[in-house]
Amino acid sequence: MIDDKALLSEYLSESEELLDSLLADLDALGANANIHAINRIFRQIHSLKGLSGMMGLAEVQAIAHDFEDILDDIRLGQLKLDKASVAVLQECGASLASLLAGAARGTAKDEDFERLRELLLAIAARPRSQAKREDNDLESLGFSERERQLLTDYEKHRIRENLNAESDFFAIKVQFDITDIDSKYRTLTNQLAEVGELLTTLPDAAKDDHRVAFKLLLSTPLKESEVKQLVARYQGRVARVGRSTWRRAGQALRVVGRKKSRSEEEDKPLSGLLPTSYAQESLQSLSPNVRVDLLKVDELSGIAHELSIEAQKLSAMANRFLNAAGLGARERFDLKSSVRRIEREFLELEERLVELRMVSLAQTFTRAARLAGRLARELGKAVSVKVQGRDTLVDKMIVDRIADPISHLLRNALDHGIEAPQERRLAGKSARGEIKIEARLEGTRALIVIADDGRGINPQEVRQRAIAIGAIAEDESLSEDETLRLIFRPGFSTAEKISSVSGRGVGLNAAERTVYELGGEIRVASQPGQGTTFEIAVPTTLVMISAFIVRAAEWLYAVNVGQIVELIYVNADEIFGRDGKRSIQWRGLAIPLVELKYLLGLGGARVLHQTPSPPHGNGNGYLAATPMPVVISRASDRYAAIAVEQFVEQREIIVKSLGPLGAKMKGIIGAVDLAGGEVALVLDLQSLLLLRSLRL
Repeated sequence: MIDDKALLSEYLSESEELLDSLLADLDALGANANIHAINRIFRQIHSLKGLSGMMGLAEVQAIAHDFEDILDDIRLGQLKLDKASVAVLQECGASLASLLAGAARGTAKDEDFERLRELLLAIAARPRSQAKREDNDLESLGFSERERQLLTDYEKHRIRENLNAESDFFAIKVQFDITDIDSKYRTLTNQLAEVGELLTTLPDAAKDDHRVAFKLLLSTPLKESEVKQLVARYQGRVARVGRSTWRRAGQALRVVGRKKSRSEEEDKPLSGLLPTSYAQESLQSLSPNVRVDLLKVDELSGIAHELSIEAQKLSAMANRFLNAAGLGARERFDLKSSVRRIEREFLELEERLVELRMVSLAQTFTRAARLAGRLARELGKAVSVKVQGRDTLVDKMIVDRIADPISHLLRNALDHGIEAPQERRLAGKSARGEIKIEARLEGTRALIVIADDGRGINPQEVRQRAIAIGAIAEDESLSEDETLRLIFRPGFSTAEKISSVSGRGVGLNAAERTVYELGGEIRVASQPGQGTTFEIAVPTTLVMISAFIVRAAEWLYAVNVGQIVELIYVNADEIFGRDGKRSIQWRGLAIPLVELKYLLGLGGARVLHQTPSPPHGNGNGYLAATPMPVVISRASDRYAAIAVEQFVEQREIIVKSLGPLGAKMKGIIGAVDLAGGEVALVLDLQSLLLLRSLRL
């Protein structure tokens, strides 16, 4: 039984999706089902087993495990799939669906599970295939003894099945650079799976230490020239293997199969095990939740916002009507009250629609804790993971986007931060390291903290590495905070060798870029020998935000107030520098000055347009009597002053998506409708500044 209502709802929603797919595939299953259908059903049951185990539902997990074993035997050809067994499998699926919600709520009975287990045992007890497993056919494929040992029973079975079908087989040898192996290997195998069956992938000898080699066996109706064309872009080598030998072996196997079929005992009938009212699967949904595409929620938010604007227009019209009609006090009061009530209700509707997008970080943090444990085992380290703030609510889109940065920071903590047990003992620490994953709200932002008690970051090592890769000059002076931030530079890594976990110098840079694209920032603090703390600060939502409206190049733009450090006016005599570089003094710092329209690519320049100085001017090209509106913002670890033409107002806005076009516009996160029919683009100042490489 799951006591946590939020966790119960999430479990039922995910289980319902798995069961819907499972039951649909079982209903479509026939005695001659292809291996892809069986594999798909196997994966669905496996996922349901893992999900139920994670929730502590031991009975469901055990039933799913038994179901999985039967499907595995069918995949291996050890169990025959006929109409009777298909019917029982379908009944088992329906029964599992009917029992799952009861198990989660604690209302399922032991006898219900026992009946389902009897059905599964009846299938498992059916006569097994006794075909002798010989390796002669594998030798004909050119497999070495070592390669034959690496093949799983399932792979051997699929090879024999393709032998029986007299398929054509090709051995494909490819090599990938270690830096892009993931994407290229995945793309290649997906393409091969579309044209045939990828039977196995085995390791092969690589040319050098920076490359990884594979040998793939493909069964396909394609011609050899077509297979070669398919793998040409990967510089792969293709060879047809064992065709004539396979066909002779396949014919021999079929003869053996025919002889055996005459002598096998009759299958045990299963129809008697199916009482007419056994499963009683409910037509009601397991979960009261409705999963809705976020795009539809965005559309509703946009409609609500447009209606809100129309309500504001109606309010203005009502005021004009009241003044012109000369109505009595009672009529004036009633009309104004109605208009204000409509405005409030539309505002509440907008807020409720935004709330629909909010999800807790519980699932992300649970997966992060599992990832940390798995990576620690790979690295031979011991670690405890403490999680706090699971219930913190953040926009679903932001939660999905920050998953990779959290993963990168965990990898960094485990590979670079947490020491090996022996090293920790020598340093006077516990052999088991500790990683804290915490979330909390700070105003309109969510703060996610990942801290470890490892070796920390040595600023001097970071500086030396940065000089070695040309990130900074040898005589450049940096504060400790600026030195630590060098670890976010592209290609930066202090790792002595590349591991399966980290060391390529791409993780932290990618994490920072993703967070900045969301209008957030990453902060780092470290004490050598004591540990390192990373903080990810992101908006809780990018849909309904508090924005400040400014005018530049005669257009209106909206800026998230979370990206504004301060709004100031600058006089001409406070601007310094010439020849393409202007700056101002702000809080004791010299920070660069740039026009917003330059950042947007609408003209202008990196300095403000100079106008001829009148006799009373200060000679630097600016009119002394015209204070200039300036937005102070921050990009990465530097501040910048952004000149605009006018400060307009601050207001709450609903950000509307720009669709596919928006993905191509860097620094623009959406648009907003303003009163009066005007439209303003919503800017991401950090992305615009980084896009223009404003690092002075």
